[in-house]
Amino acid sequence: MRWAPLALAGAILIWHALQFGFVTDDAFISFVFSRNLAEHGELSFNPGLPPVEGYTNFLWTFLIGGVIFLGIPAEPASIALGIGFGLGGLWMSFRITERIVGRGHPLAAVPALLLSCSSGYACWSSGGLETQLYTFLVIAALDAYLAADVDPRVFRRVGIFMALAAMTRPEGPLLVALFGVHRLARNLLVEKRWRPSKDELLAAGWFLALWGPWFAWRWWYYGWPFPNTYYVKATDPSPVCPAGAAADHCAALRAAAAKAAAVYDTKMRNHGWHYVGRWFEQTALMWASPVAVLGLLGPPRSIRFAFGTLAAVVTAVYLYYVIGVGGDFMGLHRFIMPLFVLAAIAVGLGVDHVHRFLANLHPALGANSRVFLAGVLVGGFLSHQYPLTLESLRFGNFKPDDGIDTPAYLRVYAHDRALIGKRLRACVKPDDFAIFGGVGAMPWHARLRGIDVFGLVSSRIAHEVPRGRDRAGHNKWGPDPLLAEHHPTIVMHCYALSPTPGVAPLGCAGFWEAKGFERVVLHVPGLLQLGEYYTFLVKKDRAMQCPGLSR
Repeated sequence: MRWAPLALAGAILIWHALQFGFVTDDAFISFVFSRNLAEHGELSFNPGLPPVEGYTNFLWTFLIGGVIFLGIPAEPASIALGIGFGLGGLWMSFRITERIVGRGHPLAAVPALLLSCSSGYACWSSGGLETQLYTFLVIAALDAYLAADVDPRVFRRVGIFMALAAMTRPEGPLLVALFGVHRLARNLLVEKRWRPSKDELLAAGWFLALWGPWFAWRWWYYGWPFPNTYYVKATDPSPVCPAGAAADHCAALRAAAAKAAAVYDTKMRNHGWHYVGRWFEQTALMWASPVAVLGLLGPPRSIRFAFGTLAAVVTAVYLYYVIGVGGDFMGLHRFIMPLFVLAAIAVGLGVDHVHRFLANLHPALGANSRVFLAGVLVGGFLSHQYPLTLESLRFGNFKPDDGIDTPAYLRVYAHDRALIGKRLRACVKPDDFAIFGGVGAMPWHARLRGIDVFGLVSSRIAHEVPRGRDRAGHNKWGPDPLLAEHHPTIVMHCYALSPTPGVAPLGCAGFWEAKGFERVVLHVPGLLQLGEYYTFLVKKDRAMQCPGLSR
């Protein structure tokens, strides 16, 4: 009976995740790096060219590279792995709750049941991204952190799990710092000691031994301390002061650049606030927060207190970070998935507090009332999330929410770009080079080299172009003259999709047509969103020919 509710949660999650059952376009960016690692030994988007760190999920990219090397298709493998790590998150939530309330407690599986019913947790157990791997590693580190109260030797596992998490997502080192600060504060305030223990030093040693050499390698390999996406999202190039210009003119240039950066930072924070607000609303935390806060409370020397204070610190700082970077453009909150688990555990612990209070008021309210409370909570949450899942997947639900795309749109976008890429496969040559908009499914399926106009895989756009857009992850746009310096043969960020045959008008084509490009249209049967006729630009002397292509 102890494992039955957890098994039920696992079955629900598998079914729920498969309702989404998609690989988002951004996942294919990592897949290209993974394939090039497996086939060429290069963690590069364009083998043979200087590598650019256009991914932010090294460990996931490396793992998928191993899958490809073994001959396993990346897309189904990524979904299977995502669901597997999602199940691992359920198990970790169960372990942590049992550590706090006791082995075999009737409420121990409540967090796992809540997570399995969660639209966001199920969506990003699918999606093809590193979300659930990262979440699993963070929660496994938390489990080891709490287990060390009973067996201090377990604490060294915290360093291992956090090193792997920091190699999976760039937010990992932030959590390492929060775990470390919490441990120092707890040692001082609760245990009245300031010297780290042997096991704490070993945890730090394991972290540095794993993460340090990797960080040094990737800085050497890519030439920059942070991933390319950081420079795309958060930095602007320093203004260039013309030679011989007056000092006040240079100061004015710097002031204007600083003012423009401040404007974009404010816009991004506004988006971030909206993103976090939607998380509270769509997860029903706006209603369950009092119960969650109650669940964080406990006696100062208890494991519940350790969990509650650490969870509160991590949640507050993590949300502040997410607000600062503008949230994310993908719906259902993949960016803050570890907080889903913390919130679910806190709510489960809060229900335990509520039961104890009611039992003190009336002794007749025994163990059966705990099961009843848990059933009401999980049933109510399911009734809230099931309509959200249906609406998130409804075909035609494509309108963005303050720049946040719905899963329905993400599914159709990736589906259509995959079909275009497969159709292009017969058209391209090994020496072709393209300018893409979305740089995921199309280059993956077409096996086409190139860069994206947003600069995710372009070091020049990331470091030379100022931010001009306030949509998370799409903050820069490469100007045509800079893009032309890459000598493309195919231009696909200037395109049109149409339901009718014939070359569609392209308002962005003038610059490229003056450079010797022509508009062509490719018939791609099966496109869902806007039509089956895809108009884009090809260099005239390239003389592209393939089935379904016309001029």
